[in-house]
Amino acid sequence: MELKNITEEVFSSFAEKHPLYTFHQTKEWAKLKKCNGWDHFYVGLYDGEDLVGGSLLLAKSTPIKKKMFYAPRGFLIDYEKEEMVQTFTNEIRKFVRAHQGIFVKIDPVVLLQERNIDGDVIEGGIQHFALVEQLKKLGYRHYGFSVSNHKELQPRWVFALPIKDKTKDELFASFNSRTKRSIKKCQNHGVVVEELPKADLAVFKAIMEHTSARRGFLDRPYSYYQNMLDCLQEHCKIFVAYLDIALSRSLWNEQIQKEEKRISQFEKTSESKKAKEGIALSTKLIQDANETLKELAQLEQEKGSKIPLGGAMFLHFGKEMTYLFGGSYSEYMKYPSQYLVQWVAIQDALENACELYNFYGIDGHLKEDGEMHGVYEFKKGFGGEVREYIGEFDLVVRPFYYRLYKVSFASYKFLKNLKNVRVRRNAE
Repeated sequence: MELKNITEEVFSSFAEKHPLYTFHQTKEWAKLKKCNGWDHFYVGLYDGEDLVGGSLLLAKSTPIKKKMFYAPRGFLIDYEKEEMVQTFTNEIRKFVRAHQGIFVKIDPVVLLQERNIDGDVIEGGIQHFALVEQLKKLGYRHYGFSVSNHKELQPRWVFALPIKDKTKDELFASFNSRTKRSIKKCQNHGVVVEELPKADLAVFKAIMEHTSARRGFLDRPYSYYQNMLDCLQEHCKIFVAYLDIALSRSLWNEQIQKEEKRISQFEKTSESKKAKEGIALSTKLIQDANETLKELAQLEQEKGSKIPLGGAMFLHFGKEMTYLFGGSYSEYMKYPSQYLVQWVAIQDALENACELYNFYGIDGHLKEDGEMHGVYEFKKGFGGEVREYIGEFDLVVRPFYYRLYKVSFASYKFLKNLKNVRVRRNAE
């Protein structure tokens, strides 16, 4: 078998049919990373005339004048075949060395062990501990089985919802009660979700700026979001939830009319205890509705007739829709808009014949009430399963330069973390 440079077209045709295909192994992702200073190569492993493996390889110069390589989400090979893993590794090692590389990083979408929705390991399920050991023997340095969502370039733990052969009604019925209630509350209060046009990107950027300040993380620059839309084009979508004042007002007026009709019906019956209680309840609901109408009038005067509440960015490649990140305004938390945003995105995935809705990163502390536990609980409310991957590896090609690189990278990471701490303190 021989590793060769291949064209973008040949690679794309191969990748799109591979079971480990994700947005990370696309020509669009390569184009996006080029905006951040990464070069790229497409390589294919040939067995005679047959293309049996391949990879997008990103390359970037380091401060020590050598290059680091990264195969985002790992090589597209059959990891069940030990000989193929070994051959591809040997060929990649030669390729990286020939291109002045220090190492190549991989983080395959290969399950370490199969888990259910609660994160419990499924007895007799898929597991790949032997693959991890094989990779180590081949010279890969494993970053370990981390549980934090911030340790690797891509999350080792994700939450995914299989949607193949499911209907919209079947999926909604499978959500937990809080998720259903939150979606219906938004719908009943005049919250609508729309796909954001590129020209209105500033709306989403403002949401993310507010969210980053509230939660104490560094927001990305405007150019980052612009590059995402420009490079990924129709594959990248932003859904934003708005409070539609006119719709909300109409719904509340309908509620008032409904309660007035109920009062009228109660008044026609005998003056029973049940009738009096019904009149009292409907009267209270009308009072609350009128108070809400006053609030809506004030909001419309101050904020306009269509108020952004929150939003999220998604990627659709092949048969998978992936939720990347999102945010919301704290002042409108009474409208749980992120639930409706996710539901609209799931329906969009169904309409586009996706088989998997990927909620993406979660923290591995599934049983603990940790910092990221709420994120897991939110995603879990839609149903699905926890997926734990084998993790991140470095295939070291030049040990001396690798040690130098690790020292320089550690210094960079220290300074970056220090900056993040300052941002969090300022937010507090």
